[in-house]
Amino acid sequence: MAHARAHTVDALREWQIDDDIVEALRLVVSELVTNAVVHTASRTIEITVSVTATEAIVTVTDQGLVGKPVARQARPEEEHGRGLALVEALATRWESTPLADGTQVEAAVALPEQTEGAL
Repeated sequence: MAHARAHTVDALREWQIDDDIVEALRLVVSELVTNAVVHTASRTIEITVSVTATEAIVTVTDQGLVGKPVARQARPEEEHGRGLALVEALATRWESTPLADGTQVEAAVALPEQTEGAL
């Protein structure tokens, strides 16, 4: 998971994305990759990082066939079960798409609007 976080941070910093957004997506990737490792039998997990004019996006694709991930309300005494709730809190949007051979989860954080004349 450290490699996935580093890949995400490196790509976003190369594109000069704001540190707060970089940190949010670093945590999102950590949670999504953890879910793929813990809840699937995937041999391969693919992480894609991209940026559009309006948002920074991470996509995690696994080989798991466990159905659509759903955020749940963890009880205070539980040590696990808060990952997707954290993704919901940090991401502007997130969605899961079942694939023929796995699941793809995409999460995005909105970029601040550019001021006129800014690069």
